Amino acid sequence: MIDYELLRAEAARHPYPLLFATISGAHLCGFPSPDSDYDLRGAHILPAPEAVGLLAQAGDDRGGWIA
Repeated sequence: MIDYELLRAEAARHPYPLLFATISGAHLCGFPSPDSDYDLRGAHILPAPEAVGLLAQAGDDRGGWIA
């Protein structure tokens, strides 16, 4: 039996908005063992500067951006 509340809680812990999530592995195929873990796959929406690596670096005396 899949504990959907546990899976929702795990997805909600991520700091970025969830675009989609799915269960993969043994649970998806319908043959989990009693001690099977959950395999989750998904995608989150990242802010553009984080996605392309344009983050200000702490202590950067040039006041610039790093790539």
